[in-house]
Amino acid sequence: MDELFILTNSPGEVSGWVRPVVSGLASKGFPAKVSLVVLPCQYASGMEAEYGKEIGGIDSVYTFKELWKNRGLVSDRKKLVLQLGGDPFFGALLSAKLRCNWMIYTSRPRWKSRVGHYFVPDAAAENRFAVQGVKRDRVTKVGNLIFDSAPECGDADEARRIMGLSDGEQALSFLPGSRPFEYRDGFPFFSCAAMEFLTNHPNYHAFLPVAPTVDEKLLIEGLDEAGLNWRGGSAAEEILWNGPGRIRFIRENNFEAIKASTLAVAFPGTNNLQITSLCVPLLTVIPLNQAENIPLDGIPGMIPMSVPGAKVLKKKLVYWYSRRLKYASLPNRITGKEIVPEHRGVMTPSMVAGLVEELVSDPERLSGIVRGYSEIVLERGAASKIADKVCDYFSSVN
Repeated sequence: MDELFILTNSPGEVSGWVRPVVSGLASKGFPAKVSLVVLPCQYASGMEAEYGKEIGGIDSVYTFKELWKNRGLVSDRKKLVLQLGGDPFFGALLSAKLRCNWMIYTSRPRWKSRVGHYFVPDAAAENRFAVQGVKRDRVTKVGNLIFDSAPECGDADEARRIMGLSDGEQALSFLPGSRPFEYRDGFPFFSCAAMEFLTNHPNYHAFLPVAPTVDEKLLIEGLDEAGLNWRGGSAAEEILWNGPGRIRFIRENNFEAIKASTLAVAFPGTNNLQITSLCVPLLTVIPLNQAENIPLDGIPGMIPMSVPGAKVLKKKLVYWYSRRLKYASLPNRITGKEIVPEHRGVMTPSMVAGLVEELVSDPERLSGIVRGYSEIVLERGAASKIADKVCDYFSSVN
């Protein structure tokens, strides 16, 4: 049987890129076997493979190491490597071993002699490829895949009904992300920020959407270490405290929880654009309290923390990278200006509660954030375009 190998790496790519593309393939009656290949990644949660098994349309899931050892890889059946995230080196390596074509979703023209076709997110990337001499018939502008992973703006009143909010009740959503270093400490951090805010706003509730790739044991470990009390069995359901309002962990209807919220507060990541697509005001915060725990790319990310002085060096490197990065939130990076407020540095839950207070007490500013989203092309359909190209490849005669 013909086989498509989809390469990916971290939680955001699995949920934000892979899932919509696989859904697009399934809707077109894709006839070949689909195998998900999880690549090594310092940002991985360790739950990507398990989550991949739950995505309808994926037949097999491997780590790259497992697949590489598979002696039955090289055969006469038709094969294709489609890379949706991760280091392109792995795509080059696997396509060479399989002696097959390689397509990749990216904004940078790398491995030009090896890649068969590029899918790019926007016109700026398309122009970048043209300047680098990549022929136009090898490049397809498809749009931003993340927008295909979230519903459109939708009905806020319906979302409020689904989330059980009555007249006069308001909600905030806090999203620490899907990377282990983010959510282990991020859920306790945001829970404490929610407590600070709800204490002075008894008509509010707080939602804590949990990504499907989160390791529940790690989440609970973070809550326990922070001394927080919570209700639930193997998965935390709600923070127990003596103040007004509820602080609930949301594992179903995540998008409805965000849509029902007056404001979403999040770490940088895929969810920033998903929140944008829902037309909900966003506040991005980047706590650098434990900078030494933030993964880095390349050689700096390989420095063992057991080496004397490594933590101090890592912290300095993180602060250096932070100073060089003008914007961290994806909406701001796409537009090149601050359309959503973002705050970076050492901060406390009280500081975040204060930032939330400033925004929710200023409806005009909240409206201004949403108006700023008009500068981002929220076009959907990238997944379908990629699926069309893949289907054409498998239906073509060698």
